[in-house]
Amino acid sequence: MTQPRPSQARLTNWHPAVAAEQVFTAAECARIVALGGPAKPGQVAGTEDQARFRDSRVAWLRPGPETEWIFARTLELVQQVNAANYEIEIAGFTEPLQVAEYAAGQYYDWHLDIGNGPISIRKISFIAQLTDPASYQGGAVEVFSAKEPHAMPRPQGSVILFPSYVLHRVAAVTSGLRRSLVGWIGGPHFR
Repeated sequence: MTQPRPSQARLTNWHPAVAAEQVFTAAECARIVALGGPAKPGQVAGTEDQARFRDSRVAWLRPGPETEWIFARTLELVQQVNAANYEIEIAGFTEPLQVAEYAAGQYYDWHLDIGNGPISIRKISFIAQLTDPASYQGGAVEVFSAKEPHAMPRPQGSVILFPSYVLHRVAAVTSGLRRSLVGWIGGPHFR
């Protein structure tokens, strides 16, 4: 086994997930939802039994004049959080952004955002909370850390960021409707 060189820097601020508050205003959150348009059932890449893992609806945002501000703001945030916490080699967006919605009873069970094929280059994932938390119950974003789930902050306009290899889920919504913006920053394969 190759040992790290003594001079090789070690991370001192690594966290399984980081939350940034007030990234988007309530008006910007509503604008993102509107830009997403009608939602369709969400899919799980490489999974035949979809309903066992995910029950939600999604719409897609592609880069363009109306969405450039969303891509720019989230990429800048990812770069800042990555520099302060992870130092992962990233390149930028490799796929569209997803506007996800979860109604009562809907969820996304424990999963990783990285896997085979096109998603193998995902490096950092983020979830922006688009809905006022007073308007729904349940639906917590949880990351698995230190042998137990840890619920992340949920204020509207906040963004949760984490390496795409971190185990996470969206717990079932029990009432109301929860919407979020999900994205992935890619880069060279981990090595």
